[in-house]
Amino acid sequence: MVGLHELDNFCYQLRTGTGDGMSESWDDYAEGWDSNSDAITFAAQAYRSLIDLIDISGLRILDFGCGTGLLTERMALDADRVVALDSSAKMISVLNDKGLENVETIDEILSEKLIYGNSFLYPKFDLVVASSVCAFLPEYENTLLLLKSLLKTNVILVQWDWLKSDQDSTVGFTRESINLAFAKSGIEVVAIKESFSILSNGNSMKVVMAAGKNP
Repeated sequence: MVGLHELDNFCYQLRTGTGDGMSESWDDYAEGWDSNSDAITFAAQAYRSLIDLIDISGLRILDFGCGTGLLTERMALDADRVVALDSSAKMISVLNDKGLENVETIDEILSEKLIYGNSFLYPKFDLVVASSVCAFLPEYENTLLLLKSLLKTNVILVQWDWLKSDQDSTVGFTRESINLAFAKSGIEVVAIKESFSILSNGNSMKVVMAAGKNP
């Protein structure tokens, strides 16, 4: 099982360029991801906080960085349609094997070229979610701009990531860093708050939920 310390180290490798690359590394985790208790708990808690924030019934949702679809499959129960995007082909393969009828998958890195060339990304979405993915991105603010371009006006993007206690921590974001990134991306903050915590191997890590509107 991949624990919190392994994910912390993985994030460090991505940010410093010392790892093997995002897609290849996540491919290595795909086979056992759905039996990872930390990943299951994270998805369940994220889903609970999402439905406390917004009624997702009948919405068309983009699940950015969906992994094997632990959050996707929960949202698919109420959403009209979920487009699940991840750069790991093996993660997407696991999700495809679940046979979710109202889920469409894309195993690509999000880019302007993908947005203009993939029909699954049209029309624009009623909601974009990103669960435990943004902290692993090499260009967070640029990705926010791309995600914002996929949102309808006056609807929200929601992300969940590890909450950093200070700027020296390896993984995650401070509330201030998310607020600044949203502002630079033209996203109006709806809420930035501690949402839940994950206990693993005697260690507790807090999770921040940030919701922003495309004005």
